This record gives sequence, C-alpha cells and structure tokens, in this order.
Amino acid sequence: AGSINAYKFAIGILKLCLKNGVNLQTSTPATHISSLRSEASPRTQSSCSDDAQINWVVETSRGTINTAHLILATNGYTPHLLPKLQGVIVPLRGQVTAHRPGSNMPTSGLPTTYSFIYAKGYDYMIPRPPGTEHAGDIVIGGALGKLPLEGASEFGETDDALLNPETSGFLREATAQYFGAQNWGQDHPDGRVRSEWTGIMGASADGLPYVGPVPGNENLWMSASFNGHGMVLCLKCAEALVELICGAETPEWFPRSFLVREERLRTKFRGRLDMTAPELPEVRGDTSTEVSA
Repeated sequence: AGSINAYKFAIGILKLCLKNGVNLQTSTPATHISSLRSEASPRTQSSCSDDAQINWVVETSRGTINTAHLILATNGYTPHLLPKLQGVIVPLRGQVTAHRPGSNMPTSGLPTTYSFIYAKGYDYMIPRPPGTEHAGDIVIGGALGKLPLEGASEFGETDDALLNPETSGFLREATAQYFGAQNWGQDHPDGRVRSEWTGIMGASADGLPYVGPVPGNENLWMSASFNGHGMVLCLKCAEALVELICGAETPEWFPRSFLVREERLRTKFRGRLDMTAPELPEVRGDTSTEVSA
C-alpha cells in the first residue's frame, strides 16, 4: 500500500484553503449547536450563496458563529454536539509508536507497509522511507485486540492526552517480536521507541462513515465516523458533501452506503466489525479439512 505523511498532507491542504479565503480558528472548540428554525418555518432549498438564510448557531470558547449551513466534520466527537448520535458514533482511542530500527534491520528502511492480522484484531506498520526525517523508523499502531475484552476500555474514550500503559507495553515489544530477535538485532543506543501518541477515532455500527444531510435537521450536514480510515476516505466524502449542499444529486461515483439515513442512525454500535478475522475450519493432527468456495 502507499503511504504519505498525514500531518504534512493535512497542513498542505490547510495552507491551500487559507490562500482561498478560509477563516481558520484554531484552539477554538465548538461547545454547543442550536437551530434558529422552528417546525413552522418555511423550508428553503439548499444554496451555496453568501446571502443564504442563517439557520444554525455554533457556540465556541471564543464566541458565537451564525451560519446557513453547518457541517459536522467532528468524527468521534460528533455526539457531543448532536446528542441523538450517542451510541451511534462512538469515540475510540487509538495508539501509535515510532520505533528506531534495530541494528540488523535494513539501513534503507523496509520496502513496503505491513498489516499483521490475528483472530481478534490487527496491527499496522509503516516505515519511514529514504530521504525523509528519521528514515528507517518504523511506525506501528493497533494493539486493541491485545487488550482485555478486545480493547473495550478504549471505546468511549475522548482524552488523547493519555497513553494506555497496556497498549504501550505491547507496541513497544511488537517490532522485535514480529521480525524476530535475530533479524531485529540490538536496539538503537537512544532507545527503541522514539515517540508515542494517541488519537481519537469515530466508530460506527456498520463500519462505514456517515455523509450527507442529517435527517430531521434542515441544513445540518455530516461527514464523520471514518472508523480509523479517514485519510483514505475523507477527501472524496467532502467533495460529495459539497455537491449535496449546493443542491446537486448524489454523485454517481459516491457509495450510497455512506449516506446518512434514518435506519442507519437507529442502529446502535455493538463493536467494530473489522476486529475479528473470518473463522477457518479447525485442522487437528493429520486430518485435513477441505474448504470449498
């Protein structure tokens, strides 16, 4: 699989947006949203014009914003602003480490990315390529399936300032275990782990994001709950969402399964669907079991 520096990519997009007039307010959390429209108010067509009627108020730590259209691109934090999504979108804390390569690992770095899939979860590994800062470092994350109850303690967690020590313990040993002590060699003199961090993901009941108008809330839109795959999905989801806001039909190329529908919002989260590997017939001794397609 291909990989990019997610931070540099996001910063690059923000710089392009700023050049085009976007007003970016950092360190300004939205604390509450409210609608100015009542049930008796006349409905209006979607519009991208600057003079569209004000429909929503966003309260922040630094003041209030009035807007005709409000987009919730808040992933795992969405239920805080829209309480009816409690239990529909569930925050999930993920944890990642960056490892300095062992003495026997290739100095040019690993040639590809890796996934390690086991019965109740998976880990992912991304090497830093030649010519980049800390080239040869190995970024590895996951380990939810190694925690008690398949990582149940991390679901509902919204604090990304703390590390889970059990996750840390597994990830810190993972590279030497996956590659083997001989292939790994001695740890770097400065230590194996260069950095460790966490982030909050948004998990949905069916493993798919919610994109489109929020039912029952005029001019409230959502692009959220990417289940840890936001870097892959969010850009095209944003493109489709803008077309919908401006009154166009759903683009032909856009997956209809991603659209926000009432029946999807009625389904509560019961655990991640991608955490369990398909079961295979058990093989014992010399007895073979035929698997047919």
